[in-house]
Amino acid sequence: MYVLNLSLMGVVPMAITGSNLIDVTFAIDAWGQEAGGVWPHLALKLDGATIGQATVNGSSAGRYTISAKVAADTAHNLQLVYDNDGMAGGADRNLFVRAVSVNGTPIAVTDPSVTYDKGAIDGRDVVKGQEAMYWGGALNVPLPATLFPAPDAATAEPAATKSFSVVVNAWGKSAGGVPPHFKLLADGKVVGEAKVSATTQTAYKFTVDLDPALAHKIQVQYDNDAVVNGQDRSLFIGSVVVNGHSVASTAAGVTYDRGALDGRDVVAGQQGLWWNGTLNVPVTKAMLGGSSTTAPAAPAPSPTLPKNEHTASAGVSSDRPPLKSDVSAISWGADRGLAPQHLFWESVPDYASSTHLKETRDVAAGHLADGVMPLIGLQLWEDTFEYSQTGGEFANLGGHKAWVSWVKAHQQYLGRDADGNILNSDSGNPYGWGYVSPLMPLDTKDAPAGWTGGTAHYGDWMADKLGRLSALTGTRGYELADFFDGSPHSGVMDFFNTRMIAEFSAKTGIKVSGTTLAQQADYIVANHPTKWLDYFVDGWAESWKALDESIVEHTGKPAWLTTQVSFTPAAMREFAGVDARVIAEKMNEDDILFNVQTLERFTMQHKQAPASYEQAMLGIHAARAPDAHFGHMMSSSEKDYWGAVDSLYTGVSGTAREELGWGRLEQTWLQSGWTMIADDQGGVRRAAEQWSRSYHDWGEVKQPWLDMLRDIVPTRPFGPALYYSANAEKAMNALEPAGNSIGNAYLGELLTPITKLHDAGVTFGYYVSDAALPAMTKASAPSAWIIPQATYEGQSLFSDAEIAALKAKAPVLIGDEALTYKHPLTFTDTDPDAQITGYGFYDQKDRLIVVASDRVDFNDTAARKSVATHVELQLANGHYTVQDLIHNTTQSFDVVNGMGSFDTAIDRWDTGVYAITQDMAA
Repeated sequence: MYVLNLSLMGVVPMAITGSNLIDVTFAIDAWGQEAGGVWPHLALKLDGATIGQATVNGSSAGRYTISAKVAADTAHNLQLVYDNDGMAGGADRNLFVRAVSVNGTPIAVTDPSVTYDKGAIDGRDVVKGQEAMYWGGALNVPLPATLFPAPDAATAEPAATKSFSVVVNAWGKSAGGVPPHFKLLADGKVVGEAKVSATTQTAYKFTVDLDPALAHKIQVQYDNDAVVNGQDRSLFIGSVVVNGHSVASTAAGVTYDRGALDGRDVVAGQQGLWWNGTLNVPVTKAMLGGSSTTAPAAPAPSPTLPKNEHTASAGVSSDRPPLKSDVSAISWGADRGLAPQHLFWESVPDYASSTHLKETRDVAAGHLADGVMPLIGLQLWEDTFEYSQTGGEFANLGGHKAWVSWVKAHQQYLGRDADGNILNSDSGNPYGWGYVSPLMPLDTKDAPAGWTGGTAHYGDWMADKLGRLSALTGTRGYELADFFDGSPHSGVMDFFNTRMIAEFSAKTGIKVSGTTLAQQADYIVANHPTKWLDYFVDGWAESWKALDESIVEHTGKPAWLTTQVSFTPAAMREFAGVDARVIAEKMNEDDILFNVQTLERFTMQHKQAPASYEQAMLGIHAARAPDAHFGHMMSSSEKDYWGAVDSLYTGVSGTAREELGWGRLEQTWLQSGWTMIADDQGGVRRAAEQWSRSYHDWGEVKQPWLDMLRDIVPTRPFGPALYYSANAEKAMNALEPAGNSIGNAYLGELLTPITKLHDAGVTFGYYVSDAALPAMTKASAPSAWIIPQATYEGQSLFSDAEIAALKAKAPVLIGDEALTYKHPLTFTDTDPDAQITGYGFYDQKDRLIVVASDRVDFNDTAARKSVATHVELQLANGHYTVQDLIHNTTQSFDVVNGMGSFDTAIDRWDTGVYAITQDMAA
């Protein structure tokens, strides 16, 4: 037996005060079985916080120990997390654990209290504790309070606490006349309680003593869940504010321990506490004014290409993309619900309360101090107007009341379909959605106060209202979502108003025939569809420019807007009137981020989408508007994700299901995370500058993926590029004038012309549009151009001049020609059930990086095997070294006559990453 100390992580779990901490030594008796030269790795967590980690690099039992300060007289949950399970060269890596000791008291892992959560640590595939950990996962060891006796008063450490404000923003649903009740805990100790009789978000305030030199956990424990006479009592938590720092209930790191506070049924944080349980909110030292660490500097850019300085005011980065929660947050107090509360904020009581506003501005200032932009959400749904009227869910809210009154008094502004009917109206609701387009010209009396800019539009009116709200609340911008991220769910070619048609005619010089709105709409669709689209997208861009400028004007600070885009750029134009290229040209592009919303748990418009869809969607959007900033919303490990795995991947179950689900996540993140575009200054950059883990940036993504993605920065291409043409997009618009169907837009609904090529093994992860073509240099040029769709119903979508400009840089491959072309990188395997997909690029260290995934298909079964893969490359003659960055193994090969190759094994549904360097002669 030997003793090895686990590496300390600088986290003190469950700390309360200096007088309540005791020194505890944890010892783990373990041994391992290596694979591919890599031994099993474990992380030790206490109450969810990592306190140590180690590589178990011995095949006989050894003892791994750690000492930590732990809260006394409190039960804790210990987790031993095995996080690098895998196979290599036919060997299976495994971890074996015999027992855990706490200050000398042993607990066998086969003790009835111990469980083994296999695969994702989500409480779903849990069995009794066992010594052999053949799968990744966690041994959960509940530790009773008796193992942590408090020290005698004479030997207790002196307290070093200060008082801090804690605000729990909560509301509830009563049952049997009894409202929900919660206890407030600090590191497991009760420090307050409250009955939540409020039915709208309300601040419950406490003062809590905490040691500012330590990290802590604030916990909201819901303890009286019940159903009475069919009524379900529930508690809702919007956020917890500690010392002015707001943490949303859905923020990264927040967890919900359902039932007993024992660490056994833990899920990601959520607003609705539907069961008794505890919402755990991590509190860092920095939030209490203590010290914090500084992120490492980004690697230096490659000198081989021009560098486009592409840094937005909110700090997103193409070199080292942050997660969304590190960039912006919906700020408590400033956001009071759906858009009517914000557009008609003068009618919302909270905005008139000096006490509420002080807290609101303090929260926003806390976000800014943390480097996070405080935002307000802007969203409606199709039924919001209906539910805002008498008897509806929102009828008693001040902003909604004012909105209904305003719409009823301004019916002339409502959007109408091509038949002249108010959008989505019926006999019971003649005002339909109550929707007014930002493009709508207003009467002079409805213009913003002091308006001097000629005809005011509804977008100007909104901008003025929202800019003043930002100044009032201390926030900096808005998250634009449904009904505010584009024309709402109707399609540009089915959205009209006589005022808009008159302005269109005046701006374009086109005389629109017809005496009724329906006749005029028919004339526009039949004769000038692309002109109407251009009018629409210009108007949307002007409205966002107005909003940006209004925020800057009223706050005196940079603004930050985020909006969601999906489908294809052509569909966004036709369906929503949104064109990121036009928006970036009209406004300050450093003040807005377009979040490409791709992986909706494997479906888009209720149709199954392959993993290649995510990369393709991000690539074409970002390449088409290379001056704009793009984020990428991808799935993560959370309840809805695994529900999608269960329902769509029906050929797998148990541990194979876990393996497939994690494999698809890994392929999506690694292949999308390094997707590149050409900028319009002759350089190359990563497409995504911010990542979001599913909706609202929640759920788990494995940290090694994020670390690798950030540490390796793509700087120039290796292989072909997918070419996207706005000219082809416009040509198809003209051929499909009634393009309300998303599937009628250029490249179709699910990008099948692109994903077909990628899924067949064509190795591209580089996207270029006509905007970047003129500035392209030799270093940024691809080996070939791939045009996935060049015709529509027999008519060409490309001009001869555009094709000639492409051929001057590289060969042009139309559609299936890319399948048989000899590319610089190819993958070959002999498994008829498998297909290796991926691409190559050069990084900032001038290494050739190859990403290779065993494609995940919806019809896969557990019979799938690992794939022996042959990788062939066209390189300069010489001797090369290949480093497997996942398994930390190396091999070498020679390139003769410009061709070389190496062999590797890729586990089923797995992704390999390889760094290739040429060995230079001494």
